[in-house]
Amino acid sequence: MSESDTPHRPDPDPDPGPDPTATLPRPGRPEQVPLNALRVFVEAARWGSFKRTGQHLGLTQSGVSRHVATLEAWLGQPLFRRGGAGLSLTDAGRLYFDTVQDAMATIELTSQQLRSRMTGPSVLQVRTSLPSLAMAVLIPALSRFQQAHQVSVELTTSLAMPQADDAFDVLVTRDLNLGHAEQWHLAHEELVAVATPDQLRRWQHTPVQGWPLLVARSRPDVLAQWSRQQGTGAGAGALHIQAGFDHYFLAIAAALSGAGVLVAPSFLVASHLHQGLLAELPLERVRGEGSYLAFIHPRSTQPDPARAFCRWIKAELAASPPA
Repeated sequence: MSESDTPHRPDPDPDPGPDPTATLPRPGRPEQVPLNALRVFVEAARWGSFKRTGQHLGLTQSGVSRHVATLEAWLGQPLFRRGGAGLSLTDAGRLYFDTVQDAMATIELTSQQLRSRMTGPSVLQVRTSLPSLAMAVLIPALSRFQQAHQVSVELTTSLAMPQADDAFDVLVTRDLNLGHAEQWHLAHEELVAVATPDQLRRWQHTPVQGWPLLVARSRPDVLAQWSRQQGTGAGAGALHIQAGFDHYFLAIAAALSGAGVLVAPSFLVASHLHQGLLAELPLERVRGEGSYLAFIHPRSTQPDPARAFCRWIKAELAASPPA
């Protein structure tokens, strides 16, 4: 059985270091937390052994003991019980470890991610103000772009206007503008009314005014545009709103559950139509007023991969699966 397969048992520490049960000095303690000692304490609590902690951190066993004693002195109470059988956390030590270990893990992970951006393969930073587009179109297809172009993509969503010092390469948006940045037109919007096949059979012969409509509050303009262009004589105010949701990805989930009829940009529901999970109600699709754009950040260090991404997403939107 390999060492990694062996159940972990704390090693006895022949050099337990200073006795923390003695009165710990309080006067003259520095105000700042001894962060190096904190890191050593977290590792010692993880390993259950000063010896193994030292091997992991490149310290001597007595060096680990001194760091832990420094933190115990700063806190004014013991964190470990030392004994012939090894180390164990005191009640205060367990509480302290449970509190700080998640924060330490977050710091370590964030630092590794930042370091990998500087030393690892190129990463294209894509930002979008359209979370529903990200969920319905970008994320499901992203692996194809990454495989074709040998570049990793990190996708973030934000509704806020980008600031000059924000770090990203491409902005995909409908309602924001980067001014003089290089701009790509991605797609015009086409609006379609959809429901589950069961809901379709129930409502397809009913006037629009009777449909239980679902709406996305992030796009209050869509239903008014669609109603006006249908020419059915039903203004938006005459329609029955069954339920409202903050974003389209939530409204789509409701439509998939059979909660009602949804009017949405066609490419947000294209995959569900293609799979037969949703079906179109018998009215013409209409062209919406929304246009989807991509901007390349003027300070992007990867303009060529950024342009390749813009070409790719333009093609993805144009090739949305038919119903």
